[in-house]
Amino acid sequence: VEQASRVLGSALDHGINLLDTAACYGVAEEMIGRCVAGRRDEYVLSTKCGHVPEGFAGEEWTAATVTESIERSLRRMKTDHLDIVHLHSCGVEILERGEVIEALEAAKRAGKTRFMAYSGDNEAVEWAVESGRFDSIQTSLNLVDQRARTRVLPAAMKAGLGVIAKRPIANGVWKAERSP
Repeated sequence: VEQASRVLGSALDHGINLLDTAACYGVAEEMIGRCVAGRRDEYVLSTKCGHVPEGFAGEEWTAATVTESIERSLRRMKTDHLDIVHLHSCGVEILERGEVIEALEAAKRAGKTRFMAYSGDNEAVEWAVESGRFDSIQTSLNLVDQRARTRVLPAAMKAGLGVIAKRPIANGVWKAERSP
C-alpha cells in the first residue's frame, strides 16, 4: 500500500488525476480506496459496472447488478461518489433493453456518480454515442485498432461526449517485427 500510495501521489503531483479501474481488475479498487482517501477530491475516479466479476454473485446486466456494482465500488474505494461509472462492455441488445441505463441514471440522480459512461467497442459504442443517454465513452484506440477514429470519435465530439481511450498499447496484440 505504501508503494502504491507513493506512485499515485506522485502521478497526481505531476498532473495525472484520472484513475480508471473496475471490480474485475483484482484488488485495484481497494488499493485506490486506501491510497487516495486523503486527496480524494483531487482525483477523478472512474470505474465499471454491470458485469459480475469472479468472486461476486449475481446475474450480469440487470438493474440490480448495476446498482450493486456501484455500491460495491463506493465501499471499496472508500468514497461517497464516483466521478465516472461505465457500463462495462455489454452488447447492443442489453443497451436497447434499457434497464441498465436506467439504473445508471438513478445512481446519477442520487449523486453516486457524476457522469454516466459506456465502455466498449464497435456497434455497441456507436449505439451508446447515438443514444444521447451517456456523458462519456471509453473505447479502444491505438496504432493497431483505429476503428473508433473515423466513426466513433467524430460522433462523440459532435455530441459533446467525453472520451477515454482504452487499450492504448493494443493489449499486447502488436508485435514489432525486425528485419533480418
